[in-house]
Amino acid sequence: MIDEKNIPASDAEWYCRKDPEEERFYAIFFALCRKYHVSWASADEKEKAFIEEVTRVTYERERALRLGQPLSDVRAAFAS
Repeated sequence: MIDEKNIPASDAEWYCRKDPEEERFYAIFFALCRKYHVSWASADEKEKAFIEEVTRVTYERERALRLGQPLSDVRAAFAS
């Protein structure tokens, strides 16, 4: 008889685990792609750069608000 309590976790467990922050980032990413009518597969470099930057700023601002951090800590869009 197999004792299931002593079976080690799968090596792929890390792969299947969901990260809530990553999920939120991609939810914002896909929402912005829809909002600006950008199909990632056919987007040119300029469109991709725009979506990546708008997603970064939106995600970081939302995260700062959730964590009670000042919005001034978020790097402005397209700033070097």
